[in-house]
Parts: sequence; C-alpha cells; structure tokens
Amino acid sequence: MEADAVLEWARVIVLFCCLSLAAKSDYSTLMVRDSHWLNWTTPSVLLLIIGLAVIETDPLNYCMAGALLATASLSIFDPPDLRKTTHWSREQIALAAVYSIGLVGLLGGAMTHADTDFIALVLGDESPETSLWWALLGAIVTMLFFIIAWRVRIIQGGADAKALILVTLIFPSWSFLPEPIFPSEGAIFSIPPSMAMFLWAGAAFLLVPPALFIQNATRGNISSFADLKMAWHSTRRPISEIRSDTSWLLTDVIENEGEKKVINRILPSRGPSSGKDAAAVLENLDSLGVQTAWVANKHPFLVYLFASIIPLVLFGDPVGIISSEI
Repeated sequence: MEADAVLEWARVIVLFCCLSLAAKSDYSTLMVRDSHWLNWTTPSVLLLIIGLAVIETDPLNYCMAGALLATASLSIFDPPDLRKTTHWSREQIALAAVYSIGLVGLLGGAMTHADTDFIALVLGDESPETSLWWALLGAIVTMLFFIIAWRVRIIQGGADAKALILVTLIFPSWSFLPEPIFPSEGAIFSIPPSMAMFLWAGAAFLLVPPALFIQNATRGNISSFADLKMAWHSTRRPISEIRSDTSWLLTDVIENEGEKKVINRILPSRGPSSGKDAAAVLENLDSLGVQTAWVANKHPFLVYLFASIIPLVLFGDPVGIISSEI
C-alpha cells in the first residue's frame, strides 16, 4: 500500500476514534469537553503535515496548515489581543505564532496564485501546489461557515460545530480521503467532506420520526388523535422516570378559569424547561393523578455524525451522487 493510501485510512481511523468517544459522551451526558477536541487536534495536524511532506508541496501550503489550525482555534479560544502583548500567556504566544504562520500562507498564496485559471482549477488541470492552496482556502471558509452557523444558532450545539471543524481539519478536501468504495460516476458538483458528513448525519436523523412512531404504536402509547400528533417526535414515559436534563417535557398543566388542565405541546415551552420549572410541572401532573407524560429526547447529534462516517467512506459526497444523476 502506498504512503498516500496509508495516510488516507489513518485519517479515517483517527476520525472514527475521535467521534466514537465524542458520541459516547454526547449520548451519556449531552456534553463533550473542549479538552477532547484539543487532544484530537494533535494527531489531526500531525497527519496533515505528514501528508504535505509526502506530496512534497511548497512552503506556502505548510503555512496554510497554520491558517487552518488558527481558524479551528476560533471555536475554543479568543484571538490574541494585540493591545496586551506584554501580558500574553504561553497559550496566547503559541496562538499568535500559529496566526502569523497562517497569515504568511494566506497572503503569500494570494500573491502567488492570483492569476489562477479557475476553469483549469475546477477541471483539475492547475498545478498541484495551486490546487492544494485553493483546497485549503476552501477548508478555511468551511470552518468559518460552521463557526458562524453555531454563533447564530443554526447549529445548536457547540460540540457539534467543533466536531465538524475537526472533520474539516482532518479532511480539508476529498483528496485527503480514500476513494469511496462505491464511487459515483460523472459528478458535476461536490461539497466539502465535512459538509457531506453533515448531510449524511441529517439523513440519518430523518429516520427518527418513523422509528419513534413504530415504537409508540407497539408500546400502546397511541390511544387518541392527540397521541397520534405526539407519536412522531416524542415518547410517553412514566413521571418518575423523566429527567429534564436529557429530554424536553411536552406535557404541561395550565389553569383555565380556576381549573387545571393537562395539555400536550408539539414543541417545548419557550421558557426554561429544566430544573425548577420542569420539576414543578411534574409535581403538578403527579398531584392530578397523571402517571405518564410525553417527552422529546434531546437527540445527541454527534451520534448521527459518527454514524455518517459509514456512508462517507462507502459513497462519498451525497451531492455528487445526486449531481451525477442529473
């Protein structure tokens, strides 16, 4: 097996190990510590540098690896404050060095590759150094997209965004992955590997509603039209077993003309739905003799992202597959 192929599968193994541990933590606690992503950044960067050495690329692309790392760091660290250089910690000094190296890669590459023929670039006819520089620049843009999507709450979880950013660091472009086992022929468009994983994970998430409906039907949780509306996205659970830290309580108690009434919400209440508020609702339900309530589980997205490694390796880019059929 050639060195390129060894590195490609080594990256897949690193991603598999990283996301398996993250998915386990996300499933158990709905949280993944920043230290996890920092620990797995080391082998990811090491594989990136070794890969650049194997293809004997130019120094500017090594510097672009610094730009990638600097961009990824924005998900955890604030940029070093230039107004307080005399008070920088070792961590901030190291970050400043990475930023400086990355800036050399960005500015130097912009000047070197300013006359790129983009048609030749898309067709794969540009030089390897030029193609790689633009691929790494595209990876930086992809990372910034995930960071912005997280900040504006398109991506809800910080760990989800950090996972996608690490995927981008491991696989800046498709040339860093093994050839899909079942490749699509004639694809006219493709998206970055990390975005492809995001789409595969989303596709896996679409299997949840029918699975929940079947589960509720087999358990006898559907006895009315109101239950039918709830059965696609939630499950009925005994009051004593409900934990507000791992699920949203959808059954609520409201007062109407002095009388308490039990209702089921399609979506969680906009107010705080954990801690004292959830405990108070559960206490009210218990006092009314209600034994079970509808809850929506807080789905750990990293479990789906971990599972998306399989279709990524088997089929590659879902957008490429669709475009090949057009």
